[in-house]
Amino acid sequence: MKRPSEVMFLLLRLALGAIFVGASVYKIATPGAFAHEIHNYQILPDWAVNPSAIVLPWLQLFCGLSLIFNRLSRGGSLIIVAMMAAFQFAVASALIRGLNISCGCFHAGGATATWRTFARDSLILIAALIQLARSWPCQAKPVDGNH
Repeated sequence: MKRPSEVMFLLLRLALGAIFVGASVYKIATPGAFAHEIHNYQILPDWAVNPSAIVLPWLQLFCGLSLIFNRLSRGGSLIIVAMMAAFQFAVASALIRGLNISCGCFHAGGATATWRTFARDSLILIAALIQLARSWPCQAKPVDGNH
């Protein structure tokens, strides 16, 4: 029987994976709409918008699947943390600059990016950090002093 903490971490990993798989679906299906969402943040140079709109959703999908199937989950967790940190920077930057844009998270033209979006995604970032820490192996040093 699994301990409650093990079940909690399993559910966290599966939920995080499902969020990223779910977030990738519309972006993969409509890269043009996602490119428009990326462009609205006014952070990337124009030449980087379309490649980002093509690569990022597939990266989200593969990282989400890595967590769901618990294969290469350390790498998937690390990439998810990096993507969430970059997205948090983008949302905060847009809000500080007063841009009225869709967050582009789960569908084109969806919810406006707000500080509530930032707070929600901060929780996802925290969950990703917990998952990353959980997936990182502990490397204990020998106690007896023999190396």
